Amino acid sequence: MGPVREIVWHSPLLHSLEIFELGPGGDGGWSLRGLAAVGGSPGHIRYRVEADPAWETTLVEIDVAREDDARTLRLTRDDGGWIVDGSPRPDLRECRDVDLGWTPATNTLPIRRLGLEVGTSRSIQVAWVRFPEYSVEVSEQTYTRLAVRSWRYRSGPYDFHLEVDADGLVTRYGAVENGLWRAVAAH
Repeated sequence: MGPVREIVWHSPLLHSLEIFELGPGGDGGWSLRGLAAVGGSPGHIRYRVEADPAWETTLVEIDVAREDDARTLRLTRDDGGWIVDGSPRPDLRECRDVDLGWTPATNTLPIRRLGLEVGTSRSIQVAWVRFPEYSVEVSEQTYTRLAVRSWRYRSGPYDFHLEVDADGLVTRYGAVENGLWRAVAAH
């Protein structure tokens, strides 16, 4: 993977447009950054996710500046587990990934971290930041690698087919018609 990857996602179903960047992070890890306009209301959600060299999430910062909502949220992980806005969250201890509910960006984390062979699957627990509540919950998710760039993602009632590029970034999330997200530009 090159030094920085940029992608723009569009979701007609969520009335969403997002500009995303993946690049090198601290200590040889990875940095995921995005700016999303979601739900058709003025404003945006800006986020930063830091992962270590093994693609395990270590930090998440979210800044919401929307017409009907303004807030920040910070999640950090260390050997003792997760801290959400300064409060320890022992219920999230088994979570190595974070799933931001308004973007396909964070699907890249388990796709890269798990390194599954074609035809194999794995269930994991993630810290799911729900949208639009911004509550943080444990979510069980299953990733199945269908082909080199094709995955099945399941979590509760969600069951989606994901197409990814060579770097594990989602290019299509869901069906060709009426899919949830699709990449409309990439560099």
